[in-house]
Amino acid sequence: MTASIKLLIEIGNSKLKAAQLHLDAKGGVTGMHYIGSYSVTSFCYRPNREKIGNVDQIIYSNVGDRKNYQHVKALSKKLKIRYQQITSPAQAFGVTNSYDAPTKLGIDRWLAFLAAYKDANGPVVVIDIGTAMTVDVVDGGGMHLGGWISPGFRLMNLALTEHTALVRAGGHHGDELTMGTNTKACVQNGSRAALAGTVLYAIQKAKSMFTDHEEPTLYLTGGGINHLPPEIVKLGLNRPHLVLEGLILYVK
Repeated sequence: MTASIKLLIEIGNSKLKAAQLHLDAKGGVTGMHYIGSYSVTSFCYRPNREKIGNVDQIIYSNVGDRKNYQHVKALSKKLKIRYQQITSPAQAFGVTNSYDAPTKLGIDRWLAFLAAYKDANGPVVVIDIGTAMTVDVVDGGGMHLGGWISPGFRLMNLALTEHTALVRAGGHHGDELTMGTNTKACVQNGSRAALAGTVLYAIQKAKSMFTDHEEPTLYLTGGGINHLPPEIVKLGLNRPHLVLEGLILYVK
């Protein structure tokens, strides 16, 4: 057996993230190299072979359109390699899915809290902020205790701008969460405050579900983390590629 490189792909609601996973001759992981974020069609039909490298397998997850399966299949044909799609199981790697219909749990959520639990080796609260904001709690025994799904930063802004006549949003914001002095700032900071409040209440709620000696570790992931004020980000571990880390566990 020789050293090899796997192509890890996380397909979200709006974009695709990809990384190389390097394995030694014994199959041990020697490192993960993040390739970047792309539209699904551009990455699959116009692959940058120099960036992708000499990979021998695609391992991917998909929470977007079902048609993405065909796009990944097309990519595998272009690269002349096999591919494997990961879906949410009832139980794996010492973690138990709380859903009655396990495959209905978003695979991004499963992979994120699976990776966090294996990393912490104990109870975790995992918050992923992208198009949607998801919260998941896993206890010290690996039992998923459930979670929440709410709009992410962009969807909150869109809900206001599309359903009100005079409200506008957009532009950049600073790190500090302040009181706005114009409508755009009020919308942006109101959405940021909602995200921050969800994080704080999730921590409080999780602690109430555990015994006194269990202290959950907070993991933050997703591109929307940059909308949280710094003092909230400091409460947890910022792991931007947690879903990709979860895919590593499925590499054989």
